[in-house]
Amino acid sequence: MTDRQRQPKIAILSESIGVIRMIIFPAFLIFFKGENNWQIKLLVVAGILALSVVFGILKWWCSTYEITPHEITLTQGIFVKKRAHIPFERVQTITRTQPIYFQPFEVFKVSIETSGKNNDKLEFKALLLPQIEAIEALRKQAQTKITEGSSIAAALPKVDAQYQINNRDLCLYALTSLGSLGTAGGLFVAMTTLNDFLPNSVQNYLDSWINNQTFEIYAVLIVFVVIIGVLGAFIRLYNRYFQFTISRTGVHLGITHGLLTKQNIQLRISRIQAVHYEQSLLRRLVHLVSVSVLLASSVADKDDKINQTCIMPVVKENDTTDVLQRFVPKYHFPRPEKAPTVSGASVYQLRYIFMLDCLVLGVVFILYGLVKYMTNMHVPYELLILSLIAVSLFGYSLIATYIKMLDQAVYFDDDYLVIQTSLNFTKHTYFIPREKIQGFKTSQSWFMINKNIQHFSVVVRDSDSAQHVTLRYLKQSAIQEIGNWMTRVK
Repeated sequence: MTDRQRQPKIAILSESIGVIRMIIFPAFLIFFKGENNWQIKLLVVAGILALSVVFGILKWWCSTYEITPHEITLTQGIFVKKRAHIPFERVQTITRTQPIYFQPFEVFKVSIETSGKNNDKLEFKALLLPQIEAIEALRKQAQTKITEGSSIAAALPKVDAQYQINNRDLCLYALTSLGSLGTAGGLFVAMTTLNDFLPNSVQNYLDSWINNQTFEIYAVLIVFVVIIGVLGAFIRLYNRYFQFTISRTGVHLGITHGLLTKQNIQLRISRIQAVHYEQSLLRRLVHLVSVSVLLASSVADKDDKINQTCIMPVVKENDTTDVLQRFVPKYHFPRPEKAPTVSGASVYQLRYIFMLDCLVLGVVFILYGLVKYMTNMHVPYELLILSLIAVSLFGYSLIATYIKMLDQAVYFDDDYLVIQTSLNFTKHTYFIPREKIQGFKTSQSWFMINKNIQHFSVVVRDSDSAQHVTLRYLKQSAIQEIGNWMTRVK
């Protein structure tokens, strides 16, 4: 057992940055929208920095931890002391992250996740590498069964398999990311928001310049924003998955990646609830697949706002099975067969989406009409713009729905259930061990009863919630067969 100790003093920097993030927006408003002179604004900045340092020191001083061979305990809180105990045997993942400002000091942020809720995990703002390795060794020792008579030396780490991402495939993966559209949209929103904080003279100049431009200039600006979005998405993904390496040591996986911010994840293979293939429409053309796993852990990808853990951001489609079985040897990855949907299932789904689109457009047009009536607003080319919106919505949703129905597939054997579906042109395939299935659900609308049709959903544990994998318009007899397979006692 170690004595109660504090994190390295560099943790004060991380705590202070966290405080600044909490108060930066109101400070931004005061700085730009306030009528105070520059001396007052300078005092505001100095006060924010001083306050962040004071709270950073207090939070560091009030945070201590203890380690025993069986558990780790973290105590924190300035006014209310909170103490959390986690047995090493219950640890799902250990994630260490090294931001660029931590790299000169050789310290890492560490998150220890369990199968509990997101706020049940332990978070260390800064730990040295030897401290982290000691924690990881205790976790592996607690979760690895050593036969009687064997020595600890026999259980020394030995890398059984290792794989590093190909730089060419990573560039191709980043270039085919649809995240560029989100980056372009975010850039537009940021520019619009920033305009509200500029001085009135600057706002008037920009408004006058924009209103006096030609259609060609507008087109060039749009193309420029899209190019910036593509470059931004490329840099973001390349930075995140730079030198992505996965290794297997016995029954444990280690994942390392990152350029400016380095990250390392340690997890036990038995904690995996399902393996998930993801393939966007563009990546289908270049035959690349992304592979992630669903875990009973609160670990999440903060950049993508998802709970799944990526174990291979990009791998060639034909090599996926051979590469994966080196790291999850107990899994097998059969190709699913076309789902047993009823005749006309695509028509039913297209009809449903068409009615939903009509409802959405009806609400939008009614709200637009009310706003136009109350404000006497005049929009040039109003009919053309509304028609383009309607055609775009119908075209996108109906084509995506048709592809979704074509992609539906299912397969099951003694040990595994494989389900394939798609969402927004992105194909998803789930390989789920029978013992990891939490349950299944069926649903049926009134007009489906006489046709013996049902929707079918499998429930799988994912982070501190659940993932529902759904197939639509299946034959009732096929659902009964899958249900009997799930409930059969082996």
